[in-house]
Amino acid sequence: MSAAGIRRRTLLLATLAAPALARARTSLAQAWPAQTIRLIHGYDAGSNPDTIARHLAQPLTEILGQQIVIEPRPGAAERLAASQVARLKPDGYALYLMTGGQAVVSATDRTLSYDLLRDFEFISIVTRFPFVFTVAPDSRFKTLQAYLDEARRAPGTLTYGTSGVGSTLHMAVELMLARTGTKITHVPYKGGLGQPLNDLTAGRLDMQVITFSNAQPFLKAAKLRAIAVTSKDRHPGFPDVPSVAETVVPDYDVVSWLGLSSPAGLPTAIRDRLHDALVQAMGRPAVKTRLEELGNDTTVSTPAEFRARVESDMARWRPLAHVVSQS
Repeated sequence: MSAAGIRRRTLLLATLAAPALARARTSLAQAWPAQTIRLIHGYDAGSNPDTIARHLAQPLTEILGQQIVIEPRPGAAERLAASQVARLKPDGYALYLMTGGQAVVSATDRTLSYDLLRDFEFISIVTRFPFVFTVAPDSRFKTLQAYLDEARRAPGTLTYGTSGVGSTLHMAVELMLARTGTKITHVPYKGGLGQPLNDLTAGRLDMQVITFSNAQPFLKAAKLRAIAVTSKDRHPGFPDVPSVAETVVPDYDVVSWLGLSSPAGLPTAIRDRLHDALVQAMGRPAVKTRLEELGNDTTVSTPAEFRARVESDMARWRPLAHVVSQS
């Protein structure tokens, strides 16, 4: 058979197979879900991702008719969870609640065993949230400007703590330092806020950068004091706390996110069902209110918008890769 004949035969077979493939995908979506769905994230129980996952699990369980089970897989700034999820079957029974930190890691770590844009299916962003710079209640630093002024007078003597090297929290501070020409010593912590809170109180740490959901109970109990928020505008939950943009770096704006994803190759019909279910869940007033009380801006996006956000974040953080390699 000639080359032209082979091409015509291939095209004919593909044309004949297309309706059967479409029916198979529709049947798959109608049959899904038929068993428990795992919702995996890369942080400890009680963390911001874990809390949000649990607030999503109940409405999604009701909407989809199958139990959503939360699986925390903490370790290596979310690298562990991502590397494991990337190898799972894309059948809709293993979902991944990804954080904006994953884009930071992927932009700054060349040793990853997975490729974020190749190995994951992006379904929808769920929440957006800024971070907050906090100090001890009796700290001499009443403002972020005062903290930076002292850091300039004595480079490297002041400290700030985050949840780990290469985290979004770490990069948020390093971006500010790069823009202000300031040198401050980073102190990475593992686990919850217990140790950094003790170090702040004892004067061994000068500033801690955390999410609003983690900071809220300590701020309300006056165990921490907020001096700046990383979003361009002030946070509605703490209107008296100025933003970095209005105090030291005019165009500074760091807002992270959480989004629902899965291993790459998820059938489009299942992805669309998941997206529709998430839109319904996020539209419930009780869910929206609770997530916003925790300091999150609730939202949904299209899969394309989610992927575009990941690509944009990776481009933003890539120039700071040297900070991670030198830490």
